[in-house]
Amino acid sequence: MPVLPSVDYGMPLWEPITIAPERTALLIIDMQYYNAARGQGFSVVMDRVEPGSSEYFDTRVERQTVPAIRSLIDQLRPLGVRMVYLCMGSQHRDLRDMPPRLRAAFRRLEAKGGVKDLFWAQGPLFRVLDDLEPAPADLVVEKRSLGGFNGSDLDDVLRRHGIESIFVTGVSTNSCVETTARDAADRGYGTVLVDDCLADYDPAWHQASLKAFHFNFGPVLRTVEDVVFATQQRATIVAPSEA
Repeated sequence: MPVLPSVDYGMPLWEPITIAPERTALLIIDMQYYNAARGQGFSVVMDRVEPGSSEYFDTRVERQTVPAIRSLIDQLRPLGVRMVYLCMGSQHRDLRDMPPRLRAAFRRLEAKGGVKDLFWAQGPLFRVLDDLEPAPADLVVEKRSLGGFNGSDLDDVLRRHGIESIFVTGVSTNSCVETTARDAADRGYGTVLVDDCLADYDPAWHQASLKAFHFNFGPVLRTVEDVVFATQQRATIVAPSEA
C-alpha cells in the first residue's frame, strides 16, 4: 500500500490515516461572499476598521486558495469523494440563533464597518463563491458558530454518508478551519489539513495553526497534488519519521 508523509512539523500524536475515496469528504469551509471575496463583506469591514489588514488574506484567497480548492473539486469528485460545503450564517436578521459572544462581536463589526446583515443567511453575501459553486449532488451544511460541529448537523450528515476521513479546506485557518478540524479529529474522523487550500489574515497565524494541529490531531498535506495522489492511490498518510 502506498505511503505518503505529512508535512514535517515534528513528532505527532496521531495515527496514520488511510484514504478510501468512497468514505472521504472534501470539506470546504466558509468560502462565501461575506468572508472570502475582496471588496465585499468582511473584507470591507476589516479595511475600514484597520486599513490594509485584509490585503494579505484577500490576495492569498484569490491567487492560491480558490484555484487550489477548485482544482481539488474537479479532481476528487470523479474519484468518488463527497463534496461538503460548510457555510456560516444566521437564519435570523438579529442573529438570535448564534452564540451570544459571536452575536455581540459580529454586531460591533457591522457597526464599525458600516456593513449591514453581514452574517444573515438570507442576504446576498451568504452564497458560496461562483468559482466554487456547489453541484446539485453536493452537500451544503449551514452552521451558526465558528466550529462546524458545534453549530450544525455536520456530524450527522457525515455519518449518514459513511464518511470516515476528511480533507479540510477553506477559511480562516486559525478560526473556523482549525476549530472544525480539531473537533472532527476528536470525533474519530481521519482529518487532514490541506495547506494550499487554506488562508488566514496573517501567515504566522496560519503556520501556528498547522503546527499545532499536526502535533495533536492529524496530518498536514501541502499541495493539491499530494491530496490527489493520496486519493488515487488509496495511500496511507503517515508522519515523516514513519515514511
